[in-house]
Amino acid sequence: MTTRTLGAPCHAGSWRQARAVACRIAVFALAPAASSAAHAQLIAVKTAPIADGGQFAFLPSANLGMGGLSIALPDSTLDAFVNPAKGSRYGGVRVFGAPTFFSVSRRAGGGLTLPVGTSISSGAWFTQFAVAMQELDRTRPEGLEGPPIFAGVAGVQTISEPEKPSRNNRYVHGTLGRRFGTLSVAASASWWALNAMDGVDLYYPRSQSVRQGGAASDVRLGLFKEWRGQSFEALVVRHRVGMNHDVAFMDVFWQPSARTMTLVPRFEPNADRVETWGLHLGYTRPLADSGWRIGGIVTANRIDQPRMPSYDLPQVPADAGCAHAYDLGIGIARSASNWTFGVDAIFEPIWSQSWDRADEATQTRTGVPIAVGATTLDNEFRFTNGILRAGFGATAPLSSTAALTFEAGGQLRAVRYRLEQRDAVLAEERRSTQSWNEWTRSWGMSLRLIGAELRYRGNLTTGAGRPGFDGFGGIAVPDVAVRPGSSSFLPFNPTATSFDDVRVTTHQISLSVALR
Repeated sequence: MTTRTLGAPCHAGSWRQARAVACRIAVFALAPAASSAAHAQLIAVKTAPIADGGQFAFLPSANLGMGGLSIALPDSTLDAFVNPAKGSRYGGVRVFGAPTFFSVSRRAGGGLTLPVGTSISSGAWFTQFAVAMQELDRTRPEGLEGPPIFAGVAGVQTISEPEKPSRNNRYVHGTLGRRFGTLSVAASASWWALNAMDGVDLYYPRSQSVRQGGAASDVRLGLFKEWRGQSFEALVVRHRVGMNHDVAFMDVFWQPSARTMTLVPRFEPNADRVETWGLHLGYTRPLADSGWRIGGIVTANRIDQPRMPSYDLPQVPADAGCAHAYDLGIGIARSASNWTFGVDAIFEPIWSQSWDRADEATQTRTGVPIAVGATTLDNEFRFTNGILRAGFGATAPLSSTAALTFEAGGQLRAVRYRLEQRDAVLAEERRSTQSWNEWTRSWGMSLRLIGAELRYRGNLTTGAGRPGFDGFGGIAVPDVAVRPGSSSFLPFNPTATSFDDVRVTTHQISLSVALR
């Protein structure tokens, strides 16, 4: 599910400042951001190099070890989840499971997902069903939760330990389709019950606890046709995510009469809403009798985000946003008896906008009044992203009924954008250009037997980060400074929060068995 979002934009200025800004990101996709074909339908809009975790990278993929090739090389296990009409390629009854582990270095995230499913084909009809249970690691060091953090402050009022929120999520997916000769039509629906999103705790570093709750849904209608070695697909996607963040803080109040500080609990509700409509077209064909195949894709996304959470990090405020994102890609691949090779190249132009509106009557720096609800900050992004994938697989026959396959590959995701920002309060316009690269290395091994296949797939992504940590494993937040007579902390210091690079590692072991 992912990725996918708009975020509060980065401050104009130096690259160091841009990296210090924790712009909001959540990638809602059906497979790993680094290597999945699902990102051909759901396009991630990223305004800062924040690492995408592997929370939604649990569906089995045959091509994950080869960099996630998806345009000219079919993915025999993932394709039916991406476009439900491709489930027509399956015959008989098949069951599968794919335990998936992911971790983010510096203790910045991780989790385990246990999906199981089955596909059934009978006559002209075919169906697929899958369920999954997921548990996410706690990213907040235990010392940051509850009253013990204030034990050394004299004269404070204590409160009870907050109840620890659930870190378990659930997933269910279903597909129903029918063949009409060489043409297949199918629909699928997926639903997530979400009690936690990977990394969200890190974006409220001064909070005592963050209780999350919400759901995500994904509905797809697909068409797929194969004839004379050629194939054509069309897909319509509607993806929705709704999350609530109930954040507990402890505010410091200075009592002048008693000359002591008092801690008072405060609870702040935050909402995150994203809706995406997508259209995807794809075509592949052989290149004469050479054994090579070539393919192309065209994808369009309309992303609306009517609500954005107010993360407790230095950022330019934004109430809402929208984006138009496109993928234009070409791929080439060849599969021989004992080896497979492929390359995908995708150009990704995106037009994105976010804005902030006045909650109360205010005025510009020159004294001009701004009415409630008027736009105070407008941010326009122009992206020219690029994605390059390459992968190779070699098969060693073990017997007439068994074979062992080794795979390796990688992906480069290059993000480039220009920000134009108009600030009505300061009566200023700013422009900046930002860029970064995210690299993914992938590998895999498969053992094929009669009616069964056991796979291991892994990948490692670098080039992005998450809010930094101190030398003791805690989140790097500034020292608390209290202004006597004030009802709150001093404003957050942007330079006091580091934004460190992390490594995201995913491991998947999948087993598929044909029952008949």
